[in-house]
Amino acid sequence: MVTEGRQGGGKLERIAFEKQWMFGRAGEQKRFLDLPHDAMLEQERSSSAETGRSGAFFRGGDYEYEKSFMAPEEWENQDIFIEFEGIYPHAVIELNGQKIGECHYGYTGYFFLLEGLQYGRSNTISVRVDGSRQPDSRWYSGTGIYRPVFLWTGNKKHIMPEGVRVTTLSHDPAVIRVDIKCSEAVSLQKDQIKLVTEIYEKGQKVAVTSGNNAVITLENAKLWSDRSPSLYECRCILTENGMVLDEQRVSFGIRTLEWSAERGFEVNGETVLLRGGCIHHDHGILGAASYEKAERRRLKKLKECGFNAIRSAHNPICKTALDVCDELGIYVMDEGWDMWYKSKSRYDYADRFEEHFEDDIRMMTEKDYNHPSVVMYSIGNEVTEPAQEKGIETAKSLVNCFHELDGTRPVTAGINITLLYMAQMAEAAKKKADSSETETEAQMPQMEKMDSTAYNRMMSEAGERMNMAAATEEADRISTPVLNLLDIAGYNYASSRYRAEGEKHPGRMIAGTETFAADLPVNWEMVKSYPYLIGDFMWTAWDYLGEVGIGAWTYEQKDGDFEKKYPWLLADTGAFDILGNETAQAGLAAIVWGARNTPYIAVKPVNHDENSLIRAIWRGTNALPYWSYRGCEGRPAEIEVYSRAYGVELFLNDRIIGKKQTQNCRAIFRTAYEEGILKAVSYDEKGDYIAESTLYSADRNLHIGIIPEETLPEPDELLFVDIEILGANGQTECNRDEKLKVTVEGGRLLGFGSACPRTTESYLEGSYTTYYGKSLAVIRCLDRKLTISVQGQTLPDARLVMSRN
Repeated sequence: MVTEGRQGGGKLERIAFEKQWMFGRAGEQKRFLDLPHDAMLEQERSSSAETGRSGAFFRGGDYEYEKSFMAPEEWENQDIFIEFEGIYPHAVIELNGQKIGECHYGYTGYFFLLEGLQYGRSNTISVRVDGSRQPDSRWYSGTGIYRPVFLWTGNKKHIMPEGVRVTTLSHDPAVIRVDIKCSEAVSLQKDQIKLVTEIYEKGQKVAVTSGNNAVITLENAKLWSDRSPSLYECRCILTENGMVLDEQRVSFGIRTLEWSAERGFEVNGETVLLRGGCIHHDHGILGAASYEKAERRRLKKLKECGFNAIRSAHNPICKTALDVCDELGIYVMDEGWDMWYKSKSRYDYADRFEEHFEDDIRMMTEKDYNHPSVVMYSIGNEVTEPAQEKGIETAKSLVNCFHELDGTRPVTAGINITLLYMAQMAEAAKKKADSSETETEAQMPQMEKMDSTAYNRMMSEAGERMNMAAATEEADRISTPVLNLLDIAGYNYASSRYRAEGEKHPGRMIAGTETFAADLPVNWEMVKSYPYLIGDFMWTAWDYLGEVGIGAWTYEQKDGDFEKKYPWLLADTGAFDILGNETAQAGLAAIVWGARNTPYIAVKPVNHDENSLIRAIWRGTNALPYWSYRGCEGRPAEIEVYSRAYGVELFLNDRIIGKKQTQNCRAIFRTAYEEGILKAVSYDEKGDYIAESTLYSADRNLHIGIIPEETLPEPDELLFVDIEILGANGQTECNRDEKLKVTVEGGRLLGFGSACPRTTESYLEGSYTTYYGKSLAVIRCLDRKLTISVQGQTLPDARLVMSRN
């Protein structure tokens, strides 16, 4: 996270404005805290909470934030803005008791000019957040000022925040255009006003020009892509009579996009296949609070696993994540909304959508424009409005608005074709019922509520039949009008259509905007085979809070229903769990995409009865990459080995368990559990050795391991610390969970918890039960020395002291 202080080198300066805010429930006593902050995470969870299973049974509330600050007298002749990158769900902003604006959409950033400042005196910014009307989301949203806040101060004659746009006109040769938007006080027609643009590569000036809308050719330019994310800096300098009034710096990449059904999706003239995953915005034990370190950690893990693309489900992604995606080389599908004007949750954004969507798009494109990582906009997720004519017109307006504000990127949407078909059927039934006296009133609500949640419920019951329904002629007829409006048609759970689309809809391009992770091996073969199919985005790349149990594989009959009850907390789906530990689904993806060449071994939990297992369709397997279940000797064990090789052999303590040919990159073995070494060996069609990998059981006495993910960072930065139950050989023990208590000196514990999907424990109390031997602490460092202490129930206490010079 950016520390409080002045940023950049220009006259319009950005000041981090996150320290020492006062916070409390509306009408109650306030306390000091630092932003970002998720107020919902602090609230009680209860079976009666209005958020229900969607919001993980957290209670809502109305909250107030205040910050007092001095406005120096030299500000009197300047423009002072405040920037909120995200306040959920809706907020009213006041300066010294006078309203200066509202944040209408919780995932959009807003700038407000601070008119009415009292110079030379203390001023107070107040933010009133309305989060009491629940439910307002289909997943855990969090509440409050959960993204960074900044003050912008500078001359009245300045370049506007987000006022510099760098457009790549061609990549060979590399030609860019720089457009600059200045404040109203600047008249670029006057001779004494000048604009100078300088381009830098790694601190070295490589080009300079003057004037607005300047076109610049860069010699020997390095292009940006997922494989080579080269970045440049553009410095725009505004002068009057030779004196610098303002300077703004933006990072950018030289990157062009082209798309066609014949050549696919091209970045800088080369075809790219999108190895994608959907992610929600929360960070597990940190709730919705967006910290730079948390965003970077997640994206880095995804990239290392083989992902080269993410879909920001189902809302605009934050600026910090885009900065990291630019740096690491990750393509982004930035999505606007989960709903349009028809509500999916009782108090969601639908009632404000039509009034504000043009502003949402403007702010979204201004945020994204200079980020080479953003390669696509999505106008929505599983909206049912396009089943009617008004919805088609709305889709047309959204697409046109994006094209007008940013003509460099294609527009898509996550269209659930089966859901659209069912929505039109429900509408037809409703019209028929309106003219029939035989239709009972009790049946009407069932017809009218055909949305994503209803679809998910039906999908959990009908499974593949819902996917196959998308391939029917009637579903095609209903979905074609909206799909034809999109530059790239996004298909949610409609892989049954992929093979035939080239002939049925020549020229149509497709992205698998939402798919089952278990289907990746089959889907990826189709992506490689059909140029019009540009990629696959699994649900999900990372587990998330809320929409509880949608991917849970459970061994208890009472948890077998789709509608999971309190105290379920997590969706329990994802290639990575809520802490960032990889599951077998991450391993399978790494194998399918070629990010891993050695076999991947995953084991279904040995400490449960396989015969009582109840599966959920949003998880392909509950296997984990561990072979340590103390006390489970002799119990049945199912082992999954993933490899692109012709076949694999499996050994346990040097005894061969079996030898199998892989199918869709998988081979499944069964044996009796026995502590020791599990080894998988891959071989080619001739039987020749290719590679091997091993899993080990935890041996001898168990202990609590405190494992920081890096050396002690600078004060005010976050440190992620894995806290695990380990054997003497450092291997995780999965069958020895117990409650641990964490305390820190020289830092503040922001959260501590495990990936247990069903619990009454809180991430904020410092005590939590491990899950399959693992837990995670997140600490904000406050000093140059940090002491972490962990107390177990039966295991010896552990302590770690970290320091830096």
